[in-house]
Amino acid sequence: MNEKIMIPLYFSTLFLIAANILLAVLKKQKIAGLFGIPALISAAASVVLVYVNSGHLPMSGTFEKMQNIVLIIMALGVFYNLRNRKEGFYSFEFLFIAFFFQAFVLFDELKVDDFFYMYDNAFVAMFFQLRLSSVALIAFALSQYIAALRYGDDAKTREKIRHRARNFTLLGAIIFLSGEFSGSVWAQTAYGDAWRWSKNFFMSGGMFLLALLGSHLNPEWLKSWKKQIYLSALPLLIIIALFIS
Repeated sequence: MNEKIMIPLYFSTLFLIAANILLAVLKKQKIAGLFGIPALISAAASVVLVYVNSGHLPMSGTFEKMQNIVLIIMALGVFYNLRNRKEGFYSFEFLFIAFFFQAFVLFDELKVDDFFYMYDNAFVAMFFQLRLSSVALIAFALSQYIAALRYGDDAKTREKIRHRARNFTLLGAIIFLSGEFSGSVWAQTAYGDAWRWSKNFFMSGGMFLLALLGSHLNPEWLKSWKKQIYLSALPLLIIIALFIS
């Protein structure tokens, strides 16, 4: 891996996301938008460089996995901000979550994992990529629940954002289940059994059940809309905690 390019690019993405957060907090949305697209481009460049230099998608090791997740979160956030710009509401909460995943890499080594076990197998690649994609979708859904809290006085906008968060939670669960199915096919081929009970499989099952809980939960019996949002967001927060643990 060409660290002379990769490491500065990593810090470039981190800086651009941080700058975007600062401008958003200062309510400089128009200027913040100028940083959002470069941050997205920088995140995309990191993922492309991982692939070009290693020959596989960024699926293993803290550094490459987080670049993968950050790219998806940033792509969704920038897309919806551009789409909703005419409607007058702006979400910047996804930036905090993207920054968290990007900064989390600093607790590990800034390098691509040299472990390439069976990455040439399509089901192995799907297993890892779909799992990471599902976490990114759930993280984005969490950011939307948080964003809905800012629009408490605008019930129409608040409910629109909550509906989006619920949809992405459900999509994350579907993508996660698709990844687990791919993993089962891989296990059947590699070990002769579609299911190998272990700590990781147990955690995977827990994450999937939490995602289903978050997408199917009906908190309407709670009178407070804030408590409704907290109740819907809690399973997603637990999923992210399980993923990074």
